Amino acid sequence: MTRPSLSLLGNALLVVVLLVSTASIPIAAQTAGATDVQIRGIEHAGPGVVATESDGTYVTAWQPSNVTVTIGGESGTYSVCTRVQSDPNAATRLGCRQINSDGGQSSVTFNVEQWPTNETGSQQLVVEVFGANGTNSLAQTSRPLTVFPPEGDADGDGLANQRELEYGADIRTSDTDGDGLSDGAEVNNYGTSPTNPNSDGDTLSDGVEVNEFETNPTESDTDGDGLTDGKEVTTYNTDPTAADTDNDGLDDGEEVNQYQTDPNVADSDDDGLDDGEEVNQYETDPTDSDTDEDGLDDGAEVNQYETNPTKADTDGDGLTDGEEVNEYDTDPNDPDTDGDGVGDGTEVERGTNPNTRVERSIGLPGADVRISTLAILGAILLVGLVAGALLARRHSDLSGLVPGLSKRDRDDSGPAEFPTPRNDGGDEPPDDETGDGPEDGTTADDTQEQEAEEEESPLSDEERVLYLLDQHNGQLRQSAVVDGTGWSKSKVSRVLSRMADEGTIEKINIGRENIIARPESVPDHARSQSDDL
Repeated sequence: MTRPSLSLLGNALLVVVLLVSTASIPIAAQTAGATDVQIRGIEHAGPGVVATESDGTYVTAWQPSNVTVTIGGESGTYSVCTRVQSDPNAATRLGCRQINSDGGQSSVTFNVEQWPTNETGSQQLVVEVFGANGTNSLAQTSRPLTVFPPEGDADGDGLANQRELEYGADIRTSDTDGDGLSDGAEVNNYGTSPTNPNSDGDTLSDGVEVNEFETNPTESDTDGDGLTDGKEVTTYNTDPTAADTDNDGLDDGEEVNQYQTDPNVADSDDDGLDDGEEVNQYETDPTDSDTDEDGLDDGAEVNQYETNPTKADTDGDGLTDGEEVNEYDTDPNDPDTDGDGVGDGTEVERGTNPNTRVERSIGLPGADVRISTLAILGAILLVGLVAGALLARRHSDLSGLVPGLSKRDRDDSGPAEFPTPRNDGGDEPPDDETGDGPEDGTTADDTQEQEAEEEESPLSDEERVLYLLDQHNGQLRQSAVVDGTGWSKSKVSRVLSRMADEGTIEKINIGRENIIARPESVPDHARSQSDDL
């Protein structure tokens, strides 16, 4: 800190004039001799004058000052003398000057380059007027005077008198600027100005910074976070000694000036990600809990679903991440959750379930039919059964027509032995049993072609069962229906029970096997058993 020059300080000091007259009440009584002469004024001036107040004058011992004495009264020649004393018996004479008075007021000045070192502290300045011979005392007065030595500490603030004046501080006041720090502490400990209560201009007084917040009173932004100490304390309620008050990875100044986040809350938008993570790592908006407006908070996307919080549709399947999680229960990171080759968004648009493996569309005349992969496999199996049945019709008996019923079953199982199914209501075996082939002249290839055309039509559950029966001369094991349709056993049982209730089929129990047949294909000897069921 640059110290002010002594000359500037001296020019700034007040010059106080003390007038002493017969109408005033001097501090010390004025005495007068036979000649009518009065001491009418004492004026202190010069760089060494600290102050002149009602209780006296304050001067520095090491700086020059002067004392001007004004007298009035009868004309004549007089001798004016001055001295300082702390004890009447131990005085130090400053000097005597002769003055010629014309009966009005006359003045004489005493220059003091420096006060005697033995006359510091509280003194009395005594002015005495003598006659021309210098022996008769005609008038005398005194005034309190305080002389400050250079190394003394008049106010006890830890800063010597001479140094106080060098910094422009008040020798008589321990805290010149009233900031809560003594002048000595400001100069010796903190490097602050003892005459400026806010040395760094941050709106916090030096004493508040030191005593309350432990900030640097010479640095306006102690923690270097971009906010002045004053703003942190009075405006944002942040810690002026910590650059990142909420420990979120963003400095307080960044939060306030750049991102408009709360420097006291680590997660300003309460989305599960700290403000610093959002800015520095994920490039999300720390003031918007759902940056991409996809229906999922940024934190949920990062921590729970591992989706991109800046992209509404992470997997690009046409569904926002929020729709996939909250509405369709699909995987927002997999465009085809069920792996059926159709994207989740497409499935939702078509009305299919994106969590169930493909329902492929097969175009059939006059209808848009959707069948599952299992149904496709069942259809292939059905075609195989039909083809096998056509080949077996030339050589098989009931065991060939009813899958699973072997010749041994016919010979040994008793009730499982079925007569050869009727053809056109008669008891004769079908023509292909004799090897004559179909009566209408069609070939096996024609029959397969016709059956394939029939298969292309959409069939109800009942129609599929009847179709299987027709391919086996009206009779079929229940287990063969399971194999032929690909349905579960419970579904087959329900469908067959419904058809039996409607009279569409008959159910016949042969040992541990259930045989189903069209009503017209039930053998006579088994009809009574069917009726009992």
